[in-house]
Amino acid sequence: MADRRPEKACEQACESLKQQDYEVAVKHCTEALLSLSQYPPAHLLEPCQAELDRIKIETLLYRIASFLQLKKYGQADEDCRH
Repeated sequence: MADRRPEKACEQACESLKQQDYEVAVKHCTEALLSLSQYPPAHLLEPCQAELDRIKIETLLYRIASFLQLKKYGQADEDCRH
């Protein structure tokens, strides 16, 4: 029988929102990386290129972290089915 306590419902709602947040984070990071890749490096000054590289690395790290969280959700969901 399903757990119908209000605390459990709130907990499930929060987990769902967290998962949606990670999905949105992946989407935004992907969009940021795509827009950053449109800057041709030949036309940028060295300090500007260094800043773009830093932003790319940071965005990749956020994207990886979000994917890892989503993987945990996916594994938990699969475990629940079994």
